[in-house]
Amino acid sequence: MAVSEHEVEIAVGRRATDGHVRVSVFAPELLALTLEGTGERAPTMLLTIEQARGLEHAIARLIPLIEASTRESQTRADTSNWQGKERRTQ
Repeated sequence: MAVSEHEVEIAVGRRATDGHVRVSVFAPELLALTLEGTGERAPTMLLTIEQARGLEHAIARLIPLIEASTRESQTRADTSNWQGKERRTQ
C-alpha cells in the first residue's frame, strides 16, 4: 500500500505480520489513527491537534519508564550470572 506524504505507517508487534498503526491527516485540524492487526481492524479514531499532542506527551513520558525497567531487568540478569572465580574450598 502506498503511503502519502500526509500519512505515516508503523509496523507493530513482535513479528513483521502482527499489524501496523497508521496516522494520517484527515482534515485541516484532525489526525486519523488507525490500528490494524492480522485480519482485524479497530475503528479509526479522529484526534484533534490537542489530543494528538496529549498522546505524544503520554508516549514521551512512558518510553523512559520502559527503558528504565529494561535496564533494571538487564542489570539483575547480569548480576545473577556471576562469572567470577570461586575462592571457597571444601
